[in-house]
Amino acid sequence: MSITVLKAGLQTTLQGAPFAGHRHLGMPAAGAADCLSLALANFLVGKSCNKLAIEITLTDALFQMDEPCSISVVGAAEYVRINGRDRPQHQSLKVIAGDQLDIGPSRPGCRTYLSVSANIHADQLLDGQSTCLAAGLGGFHGRALRKDDILAFTPDSLVAAVERTTPEGLRLHYSDDRVLRVIRGPEAVDARARLLDDLCRTQYVVGARANRMGLALEGAPLSARDSSNMSSAAVFPGTIQLPPSGQPYLLGADAQTTGGYPRIAQVIKADRHLIGQLGAGARIQFVETTTDRATEIYQEKLSLLKSWLGQIKLW
Repeated sequence: MSITVLKAGLQTTLQGAPFAGHRHLGMPAAGAADCLSLALANFLVGKSCNKLAIEITLTDALFQMDEPCSISVVGAAEYVRINGRDRPQHQSLKVIAGDQLDIGPSRPGCRTYLSVSANIHADQLLDGQSTCLAAGLGGFHGRALRKDDILAFTPDSLVAAVERTTPEGLRLHYSDDRVLRVIRGPEAVDARARLLDDLCRTQYVVGARANRMGLALEGAPLSARDSSNMSSAAVFPGTIQLPPSGQPYLLGADAQTTGGYPRIAQVIKADRHLIGQLGAGARIQFVETTTDRATEIYQEKLSLLKSWLGQIKLW
C-alpha cells in the first residue's frame, strides 16, 4: 500500500507526536506544527490524534493514491481536489487506486494535514517517527518529501472504516491576523519587567525568516540592553526571545533546546498550535495572562475538544 508524490511543494514532511523527554540530549520536540489540525485530520479516518500524517507547508502538493483507502484533509489549503473535482475538508473521503489528490496552497494560514487510514512507514527514533529536519532524523529519511518519493503504508486492522465530518463549532478559523496569549518569561522581571508590557502594546508582523524553528517578528523594537550577556537557558516551542536587535523571535516546533537571549514571554499551551499557521506577513497581537488562567484556558479547550475527539493533549 503506498502513495506516490507527484509534486512535493515547498516543505512537505511526515509529522505526528513530538519527541518527548529528550530535550536534555539536545533533541528538539519536532512533531506537527499545528497539533490540533493534525488531531482533527486523524480522527476523521479513525486514527489516534497524534498518529503520523503528511504536513504540507504553504504551496500546493499533488499525490497519486496507489491503493484504496480513506483520507481526510484539515488545514489552510485553498482547495482539495480528487481527479480535478473539488472535495471538502473536515470530512472522511474514499479514494481508489489511481486517484490523484491535489492539495491547494495555504490561503490564509500556513499548513495543511493529510491523514490516511493506514500506518505510514517512517524511520523510528527515540520512540517517535516525526521528522526533525534540523537533525535529518525521523520521518522519510529525515528530510522533506520530493517528487517521485513513494510512501509505504500498512493497513491497520484496528482502524474501522468510518464516515465522519467535523462539527462546525470545532473547525479552526485560518487567518493572517492572530491573537496569542502569553505569560511572563523568566527574564521579564526586575529591570526588564516592562518588556512584556511593551511587547503586548505592539502589533508584530512575521518577517521573511519564518520556518519550523521560529519566526522573526517585525515591529517597534524593544529595549534590548544586556540581551546578549546572559548564560544559555532552556527554551521551548512558544518561547519569545529578545535578540540584540530588539525585534522578538518566536520559537516554533523545531526550536533548539537552549538559548542565550532573554526569554520575555511564553505562548500558553492552549494557543501554541496557532504558531504552526503563521507564515511571513501574518500579524500578531500578544495578550498577557496569568499562569493560573493559562491552565484554566487549556483545560477548557480540552473539555470542548473531548466531546468530539475524546482524550487529547495539545503540545
